[in-house]
Amino acid sequence: MKILQVIHGFPPYYMAGSEVYTYNLCYELNRDHEVFVFTRIENPYKEAYEYYDEEYKGLKVRRINKPKRDYAFTEKYLDDKLDDIFSEYLDEIKPDIVHFGHLSHLSTNLVNVAKEKDMPVIYTLHDFWLKCYRGQLIDTKGSICPGPTEKNCFECVRDTFGDKWGVEDVKRYKEHMESVIDNIDVFLTPSKFLKNFFLKNGIPEEKIRYSRYGFNKDLIEEKEKKFNSESKISFGFMGRVIPVKGIEVLLKAFSGLEKSDLHIFGSVGDQLEFLQECLGENVIIEGPFKNWEIDERVLSNIDVLVVPSIWYENSPLVIQEAFLAGIPVITSDIGGMKELVEDGKDGFTFKTSDVESLRYVMKCIENDPTILNELKPSRNKVRSIEEDAEYILQTYEEVLGK
Repeated sequence: MKILQVIHGFPPYYMAGSEVYTYNLCYELNRDHEVFVFTRIENPYKEAYEYYDEEYKGLKVRRINKPKRDYAFTEKYLDDKLDDIFSEYLDEIKPDIVHFGHLSHLSTNLVNVAKEKDMPVIYTLHDFWLKCYRGQLIDTKGSICPGPTEKNCFECVRDTFGDKWGVEDVKRYKEHMESVIDNIDVFLTPSKFLKNFFLKNGIPEEKIRYSRYGFNKDLIEEKEKKFNSESKISFGFMGRVIPVKGIEVLLKAFSGLEKSDLHIFGSVGDQLEFLQECLGENVIIEGPFKNWEIDERVLSNIDVLVVPSIWYENSPLVIQEAFLAGIPVITSDIGGMKELVEDGKDGFTFKTSDVESLRYVMKCIENDPTILNELKPSRNKVRSIEEDAEYILQTYEEVLGK
């Protein structure tokens, strides 16, 4: 089978959750099938829309240069030039099926381009992007959006892009996104929370399937640790150091601890200056890491992972990677995070965005580290990439059969 995977970023240049997952899936599918990847790169030294083909880890990858990030509203979801490049690529490789991972920074019209050529289309939902142009159901004030209504979306667009954009622009955007959704044969969603959201917002139940992320379990070894009453605890954070990830909540909560360490693994960049007032002497900024370094460099150096996101995270890879290492997780009590962590069994949940609630959980562990001995994070709870790929291939075959 000839498979085309479309994703807004791809390793080694982009290493966030959806990109890492897509790479692992492509690598596994490529064992018995021919996999192509269509993606973007941001190279300010090359002309926009220049592209090149390369082989990366045995995968045939086309990277299109799109260095611009200061988009106008319509540019957030439409790009005619990219549509043309994609159309030519489809004619060139003639895939049996097109599997979209994320279209941010690309063009939502790529789905329609594929469908115009009568190609089956699969779409993995990593967030709320098909219903929320910001992707995370977080408004411009940093609060959780109550829902993608016309009024809410208009206020968000106006606050982001200015008064130039009106209600009619938002209506056209929503109508276009509905046409995209209609042209997708099957949606895959790694969390029940996200599945229920899209069901409530118009996707027919027969078109959407719950399918958990798969992981290369060989990359991470289980750590066996025992804690006594005097153990010093190393808390850890993995991911993008941005507001919606709850980094400020975590730093403020940790400031109330006295004997523990907090290791921040992720690219901080210019934001370090703005976080200075929250940084204590026991906060260690470890910097970014590559996914293949996660076991030795990250998970081997922490005792508890904290995932304090303030948005409805879908199915964070970092939680499941921690479980593969036998590391318990403290996380916000919403979305796919709450779905993954069983409070008191393999970790703890706390009230989202609540500094005192998170501090209480962390302080309890600091005061009595033996609590961690009672938690049982299990590798068996995490799906393998082999199981995942097998299910997705069955989905491909079913759609092709239709």
